[in-house]
Order: sequence, then structure tokens, then C-alpha cells
Amino acid sequence: MASIDFTPDGDMDIPAGAERAWREGLIVLATLSATDLRYGWFAYQIDFKVGGHAFLSATREPLVDIMFTLAYTLQELRAGGSAEIDFTENSYVIHLELAGDRVRFTSSHRAPAVPPECPFDDYAAAVRAFVASGIACLVENRPALAENPVLDELRALVSNPPGGGTGNQE
Repeated sequence: MASIDFTPDGDMDIPAGAERAWREGLIVLATLSATDLRYGWFAYQIDFKVGGHAFLSATREPLVDIMFTLAYTLQELRAGGSAEIDFTENSYVIHLELAGDRVRFTSSHRAPAVPPECPFDDYAAAVRAFVASGIACLVENRPALAENPVLDELRALVSNPPGGGTGNQE
């Protein structure tokens, strides 16, 4: 089983260097680029567990970046059978590998002796739920984000592919 959660933190919504400009109306959330939203805005505690192993536990990461990264892993698993979750600020990498209809998770640090795994459909459902709850939280707390096309891009990334499943149907 995979579980992915976050804890909103209003104190970390806006990067320190941008707070004054945002308050003065010089930064408009509806027009911020994906890059801006991914690297610095909305840094929340993220928890990511598979089979009882915590790959991320109360790790503070930009929520939009984690949502995009996880959404891309779904596409990469479908297309090539493997994916990575990596972090700009350190060398930690979580490796995902599709084995039949299951996803096996390993990491570059503190990897368990037996790699945890879960059904692809469970992982995909956890990613979709995480992205949906992340978008809902952001829009509820910062309504101007509802107009930002970056959120539509995220929604499209996690929408079901034609035929559903992993794309590796035999």
C-alpha cells in the first residue's frame, strides 16, 4: 500500500524573498509559471510511505514540485517501466520499477533489505488523490491559483490514460 500526504503550513506558502512583492500585488499567483510554483512556493511537510517504509517523512518540499514529480512517475512507469523521484537540493533518489502489475520502490539512502512494493493501480490512485487534495488545498487557501493554468496541467498529467492501467497490458 502506498500513502502520500502533506501538511499545509501557511508560514511556508510564500518564499521569503517574494513575500513583500506578493503583498504589494507585484506577484500574481494566477500567472506564476510552473517553474516558479515548483521551486519555492508552498513548501509543506510531505509523507510518502510504501509498505510501511517511509521514503519521505515530514520532509519539507514544495508541494507543486512533488505533485508534478509524482505525476510524471506515472507516465514514466507506463512508458518505460521505471521512474525516479529525485531532489534538486540533495542526492536522495527514490527508484520505481514496474514488475508485472506491481511497483517496486528502492532508494539511494536508508533502503530496506526487501524493497517495498504495491500494485501499480494502488500507487496511481495514491498519486491522483495526493494531486487532487494538493490542488484543492492550494485553491482553497489561495483562490487566485484557481486561474493558474499550471493546475490544469497537473490535472491532465494524472488523468487516466486511454484504456487505463499501466499501458503494459499483454
